[in-house]
Amino acid sequence: MIVARYLAGHLMTVSRRSAPRVDLEKLENIDEIWALCFRKPKPGWRLFGRFLAQDIFLGLRMYDRNELGSVENYTRLAEETVGDWDARFKGIPPLRSNNLTDYLSGEMYRDVDEPI
Repeated sequence: MIVARYLAGHLMTVSRRSAPRVDLEKLENIDEIWALCFRKPKPGWRLFGRFLAQDIFLGLRMYDRNELGSVENYTRLAEETVGDWDARFKGIPPLRSNNLTDYLSGEMYRDVDEPI
């Protein structure tokens, strides 16, 4: 299970832009919304959330991949996560950075955006 791998510090694939078959991705053009991608059983699930601090991901909304459907619907539901954050954590901004190491520490991830 992807959450167990994340919590145990096991290797995960990560992208700061939409990429196929990654475990954790930052959604493009949506303010600091990340998706933890559960791929099995198919069609999988997506847990939308934000990082509060390094290694602290707070999942706020979870959807069956079929429920997300089109790109427009996927984007709309992901954007609603911003409002969820604001309602729950008034005045506390999510972590913002251009460096993946600010989000994730150690060697628990492989950045698929970087060449090997």
